[in-house]
Amino acid sequence: MRQRCAAWSLLLTAAFCWSLPVPRAIAAASAPEQRAVPANPHGPTIGECGLCHLPEAWAPAVISRKFDHGRLGFPLEGAHGRTPCRACHVSLRFSEEKPKSDCVDCHQDVHQGELGSSCGRCHTARTFIDRNRMGRAHQSTRFPLMGAHLTADCEACHQQAPQGQLTYVNRPGQCADCHMSQYQGTVSPFHQVVGFSTDCVQCHTPLAWSAGRYLQHDMFFFPIYSGTHRRKWDGCSDCHTNPLDHGEFSCFTACHAHADPASVAGDHQGVSGFVYDSPYCYSCHPDGRRP
Repeated sequence: MRQRCAAWSLLLTAAFCWSLPVPRAIAAASAPEQRAVPANPHGPTIGECGLCHLPEAWAPAVISRKFDHGRLGFPLEGAHGRTPCRACHVSLRFSEEKPKSDCVDCHQDVHQGELGSSCGRCHTARTFIDRNRMGRAHQSTRFPLMGAHLTADCEACHQQAPQGQLTYVNRPGQCADCHMSQYQGTVSPFHQVVGFSTDCVQCHTPLAWSAGRYLQHDMFFFPIYSGTHRRKWDGCSDCHTNPLDHGEFSCFTACHAHADPASVAGDHQGVSGFVYDSPYCYSCHPDGRRP
């Protein structure tokens, strides 16, 4: 009887021990190892590390094309895509800091505020000197760029002015404002001495300064761009022999058909009062045709 009680006591003790909780140390040792995932040093909104870092080398960072910076509020286009991250981000906590994104926050405004803060009207992220876009923007001003003006450097007209004076806005727009030196220096024909108008478009176009054509000559004086005298001359001096007075002219110097007095006199036999003289010719032939 005493042996049977001892056996039951051992069984009850074993059952009780198996019902007790397993010690924590034993449970931790028997569970699989788990490593804590480190937090992204750039913040939770940046994305996977593999978007910028390679397994072969953590640095330097190589930005993947899959990384969409635009979803963060500033697309990296053109030159911005080649700019180092630290040029805009002063710390690694990209999600916490909010870099300024206006053009003037990074780029010095050489226009001193004259043209506003919307740099995109003339500049692009691809290149800061986009002549095509600048030219299109200039077309909406009171001085549209045409011909040779399209190829001129901006600084040729927009020269840095003293403090307090405008460089880009309300610039003079008349021909003589830029071309007065050419006007004064032209000697064939003498522009200033003769008193030609400073409204250069009467003879010149933005396409070519040298190929001047005074088309009003046909209307107000004598047809040289139309009629029988079209392409019969090379320059003003062919007929205007006195460079200081274009009121004087000659019908004989450059025109071979009129250069022989005898031939011209023969053509005018029976014409009363005929004189081999340029003003007389003009009095009868004001349009260059036979009366």
